[in-house]
Amino acid sequence: MHEMWCGADTRGEPVWHVLTTDKTSTLCGMEKREEKPKDPDETDKHCFPCMKTFQEAVQATM
Repeated sequence: MHEMWCGADTRGEPVWHVLTTDKTSTLCGMEKREEKPKDPDETDKHCFPCMKTFQEAVQATM
């Protein structure tokens, strides 16, 4: 099972990433950090590379 994590994008803005199964990094390759972005409750933006990789992984299991 994958979890979502609110981290920063390349501009420092908060976005939702998909974590790897070991929860140490994201599917787009960003290292998970403990600090919070500006305000994770204020975003509904998602990391497109994470979502694309997640979609491919789900389709591969079907």
